[in-house]
Amino acid sequence: MDLVAVILFLVLYYLRPQEWWGIFSTIHFVQIVTLAGLVALFMREQGLRLRDLFRTPHDWAVFAFWMWIVFSSPHRWQTFKDNANLYIFYIIIVQALRSVPRMKLFAGWWTFLIVAVALLALASQWGFDPLSSYEKTIGMMKGRLCLNLSIFDNPNGLGHSVVPAIPMLFYYLIWKRPVAARILGVGLLLIPLSCIYLTLSKGAFLCTGVTIFATMAFGRPRYIQALMLVGAFLFGTSAIFLLPRMNELNKAKSDEAIQGRVAAFKHGYQLMQTRFTGVGKGEWGQDAFMTDYIPVLISPKPGQGDDHAHHVLKAIHYNKAPHSSYVCTGGELGKPGLLLFIAVLYCCLRTTITARTATTDEERIRRMLFVLVISYVVSSWMVDFEYRPTFFMFTAAIAALHRHLLGLLSEKEQPAEEPSLEPAIPVWRTPQLLPQPAFAGGLQENAVTRQTLTYQTELASAPAPTSPLLTGIGWNWNRLGIIDFAAIAILTYGVIRFWAYIMERM
Repeated sequence: MDLVAVILFLVLYYLRPQEWWGIFSTIHFVQIVTLAGLVALFMREQGLRLRDLFRTPHDWAVFAFWMWIVFSSPHRWQTFKDNANLYIFYIIIVQALRSVPRMKLFAGWWTFLIVAVALLALASQWGFDPLSSYEKTIGMMKGRLCLNLSIFDNPNGLGHSVVPAIPMLFYYLIWKRPVAARILGVGLLLIPLSCIYLTLSKGAFLCTGVTIFATMAFGRPRYIQALMLVGAFLFGTSAIFLLPRMNELNKAKSDEAIQGRVAAFKHGYQLMQTRFTGVGKGEWGQDAFMTDYIPVLISPKPGQGDDHAHHVLKAIHYNKAPHSSYVCTGGELGKPGLLLFIAVLYCCLRTTITARTATTDEERIRRMLFVLVISYVVSSWMVDFEYRPTFFMFTAAIAALHRHLLGLLSEKEQPAEEPSLEPAIPVWRTPQLLPQPAFAGGLQENAVTRQTLTYQTELASAPAPTSPLLTGIGWNWNRLGIIDFAAIAILTYGVIRFWAYIMERM
C-alpha cells in the first residue's frame, strides 16, 4: 500500500487531474494519498520508528533544510502547514523503496509519466487538446509549446521538466536491454526530443546538452571522459547554437528577457547579502522588495533657463520571478538556506557518483537517479524549481538506494512480496535445439534434432550474480564529517561566485 501511495503521488504531480475538471478541484487528492501512505507505514509489521527516519546523511540534510524553511519564514506556523507534506512524502518514499524492484518500478513510472506529459503537450498540436493548450501556445506564448497545467504552462517550465526523460529512457529501455526494448526506447525518445525542441527554450536546450553529455560520460574511464569533454567544447557548443533562438545569447546586453533575469539575479543577491534569513519562503516580490531606480529628466519651469533642468532617480517597483532555484533560495532563505539546499544536492551527488553496485538493475537505478540530480542542478540556474516535490522525491529515492547498498535495512524490513506493477518488456529467447525422441527399432545414431524458436513476453531483469559482489558507497560514507562540511562550504562559495559572474557578464 505504501508503494501504491508513492506511485499515485507521482501521477498526481505530473498529470494533475485536479486541474482537468472543476469538480476534481474540490477533492484534496494529495492529502488523501499522503494520509494513505502514512497509514500504510504505521500498519506494516515493523511499524515506523523515530530511528528509521535518520539513517543516512540525506535524511539529516533534508530535515535541516526543511526546518530552516519554517524557521526563516515570517509566518512560521502557516509555512509549517503549507510545507509539511513535502517532508512527510520524503519519509514515505524512503520507507517505501525498500528493495531494488521497488526502486526500479518507481524510476520506471517516473520516466513514463514525464513522457506522458510531453506527449500531451505534443498532442495539443495534433488536435487532441482537452486542456486548451493550443490556444495558449499560439497566443500568449507566441508559438512556443506549453501544456495548460500549472507547472507546465510556460515553455521554459515544460522544457526543463521534460529534459530528464531523454537519458532516463535510455537507461530504462536501451542500456543493457534486449533488442525489442531498445527499439521501443528509440521510438519513445522522439517524444521528449520533439517536445523540448518545440518549446524553443534556450535554457532547456542548454540543460539537455549538459545532461546528455553527463549521461554519456557517467561511469566511463577518466581518459574517455576527458576526450568527451574536449569534444563537447570543440563541437558541442557550436552545434547547440544552431538551435532556434540560441543566437540571442550573443546579444544578451540588449535582450530584454535576459536583462530581466539579470535584474532578478541582482535583486536576489542583494537580499541574500543584506538579510541573514532572507525574506522567507514565498515572500519573493510580495512587498516592495523588487525596486529599481531610473534617471528621469525634470524639465525647467516656464521662464527658467535650461540650467534648471536636472535628473532625479525615480523608483520603479515590479514583480519579476527569480528564474533560478539558487537565486530564489538565496533571496528567500539567506545564505544558510542556500548552504543547506546545496548540502542536499551534495549528498545526492556523492551517493550516486561513488556507489558500488552488484547487479545491472542496481546500476540502472543509480544512473537514472544521477540523471535526475544533474538535470536539476543545471536547470536550477535557469528556472525556479527549488520547492518542487521532485527535489524531495529524487533525494528520497537516492537515500533509499544508499540504505540498500550499505545494508542498513534488516531482513524484517524487506517487503514480503515484490510488486508486479511494472509493465512487461518483450524479450525474445534464443533458439533451443530440442532432440527428437528415438522410436522403437530406430537407430540412435541417426536421431534427428529440430530447432524450435519460442517467443515469450517477460520482465527483463538482471540475472542473479553467481558470486557475492561487494556493494556500498565509496569509503563506506554514511556520516557528514569535516571534509563534507568543507566541500559543501566550498560549493556554496562557488555558487555565489558564479552567480556574481553571471550578473557581471550578462
